[in-house]
Amino acid sequence: MFDLMRLEKSMQQLKNGDSSAFEEIYEQTHRMVFYIVYGIVKDYGKAEDLTQDVFMKIYEKIDTYNRSVSAKAWIGMIAKNMAINEYKRRVKQPLMDHDTADLLRDEKPSRYETPLIDLASKHLSEDEFTIVMLCVGEGYTRKEVGEIFNLSTSGVTWKLKQALDKLRKIAEKEGYGK
Repeated sequence: MFDLMRLEKSMQQLKNGDSSAFEEIYEQTHRMVFYIVYGIVKDYGKAEDLTQDVFMKIYEKIDTYNRSVSAKAWIGMIAKNMAINEYKRRVKQPLMDHDTADLLRDEKPSRYETPLIDLASKHLSEDEFTIVMLCVGEGYTRKEVGEIFNLSTSGVTWKLKQALDKLRKIAEKEGYGK
């Protein structure tokens, strides 16, 4: 269960040199970070790896954390920026050869995979996907998501409704829920 006060306290403890607080930060935010990253890179394995990189960056940059910004928003921005950088880097690389692609198809699914998440990541924009995953999948309030995206609560509500309507139509078209 997410507890903003506990997260803020853990962030301050880590900033003050108590490395044991890092585990609490990870436990409270790793799913949020994964969904933000996955919404941008759209690759489960890469998102899992990048999620770990985000937490390494948080640990390295904790001295730059400022309590005037919510801990969730600060962590969310690190995740978003690192995912965007990775996405840009990958776009510049050539596609993999067919033999490698065949090997990867045999890989076991991630613990985060579900048909609906897959459908959402395929058809929604990165912001729509992340907003849906945080609000619906993780139970974040619209206000909390607004802090991460620098949007008003009503802006998040509107984007969430649009994304859910789009996802519902696509799911019906593709035969989900029958």
